[in-house]
Amino acid sequence: MNLTLAEVARCLGTLADEGFQETMVSEVKTDSRTVERGDLFFCLTGENFDGHEFAAQAAAGGACAVVTSRMIGEIDAPVIMVRDTRAALGRLAACWRDICGAKLAAVTGTAGKTTVKEMLFAVASQKFSTAKNYRNLNNQIGLPLSMLKASADQELWIMELGISRQGDMEELAPVASPDLAVITNVGPGHLEGLGNEAGVAQAKTSLLRYLRQGGRAVVCKDYPLLWNAALELVDAPVGFSGRADADTDFYAVYLGSLDNGRGRFRLKTPDGDGELTAPFRGAHYAENLACVAAAAHCLGLTRDDVVNGVQDMRVDPQRFCCKTGGRITVVDDTYNANPLSMANAIRTAREMAGDGPLVLVLGDMRELGGEAIRCHEELGGVIREVAPAMVFYKGDHFLDVERGFGAFMRTAGSADEFIKAWRELCISEGVVLVKGSRSLRMELHANALCRELNAAAQGGGK
Repeated sequence: MNLTLAEVARCLGTLADEGFQETMVSEVKTDSRTVERGDLFFCLTGENFDGHEFAAQAAAGGACAVVTSRMIGEIDAPVIMVRDTRAALGRLAACWRDICGAKLAAVTGTAGKTTVKEMLFAVASQKFSTAKNYRNLNNQIGLPLSMLKASADQELWIMELGISRQGDMEELAPVASPDLAVITNVGPGHLEGLGNEAGVAQAKTSLLRYLRQGGRAVVCKDYPLLWNAALELVDAPVGFSGRADADTDFYAVYLGSLDNGRGRFRLKTPDGDGELTAPFRGAHYAENLACVAAAAHCLGLTRDDVVNGVQDMRVDPQRFCCKTGGRITVVDDTYNANPLSMANAIRTAREMAGDGPLVLVLGDMRELGGEAIRCHEELGGVIREVAPAMVFYKGDHFLDVERGFGAFMRTAGSADEFIKAWRELCISEGVVLVKGSRSLRMELHANALCRELNAAAQGGGK
């Protein structure tokens, strides 16, 4: 960001004090411990914290000004008073985007939104100077901070938007105000805050209400609730699909995996139809690939741009990252879990294992509200479908999953306890999938098993 304090004040609808015109802002910070000279500090509040209590610490760290929503004591920095500091952070980000004149692509959905964002970034960066938010810094704080880190010479900003309750999108979407809105899919995720799948579809598609004039929407046609909700808001969304029989110009299908960890796909767009290999594998990646192809087309990019761009994509270390030790492949997909992503991961792991042993190390799917028991019983049914050699499970819904599975499971316990149980299996080949909601920290189990097997990441070069 390259603004004066006077420009910040105008963006926030406040008056500029004397000296604001000459004061340049280095960065925007919300953690007083990271403030350096020239930073602008926002005093955000939450259930368990109040940034106003750290305003003096931020000033001592060199903050050029502090943005507050209430009176604070004397500090050694100018104070900009606003009604709501979190809303003001969003207003400043939106104002900075307007000053830069950047085009913004907003990505949301139940599953795959971070992967789509990363894949679209890899594709678009071939032709545009492009910004993105880091990992999934996609909420009412992460989104504006990501936008404020973008520079004026980055002509395309690709921003992920994550929601978990009703009203979240109405707070995020005006900040993003996208030229291109991308909705990957909908499924039973965050039901505790969004009610049911229809509620998820309505909440996700509300992003389309905030499209800029002339903006375009890219929406998956494989989810009727999503597609129909989108049609209520925009006349001609661009549809994509993960099925070859879909009525759309953009689809991709998964054709299988290669020994080097790469996957084979068929990708059809108006520019052509054919096979490609990519540094990822699984049917769920076909849906992501089709989504990116449709979004790239809206940005003026070609199928060849998509094929070339995805070759340089690097898989996130906790998103279906495959590591091999001997004849065993460990799939670390521990960043998060919901019913849609869990089913996709389990079925892909079985495809990778072929006729060999498949071991599942799973944890609860959180934030499902009143649907939690049903969703975990259905997870058991998905597990039964793939016939694993063993299931290790961690979480409160062990019995619900076991009931749906209809067979014996073992508790995962701690990482050390899991390794002891793993040694008892005496498995020398196959695939091990580790996945669960973020709060269960299933990566500890994945990391422990990789150490046990001396497993290393598989190659993903061109």
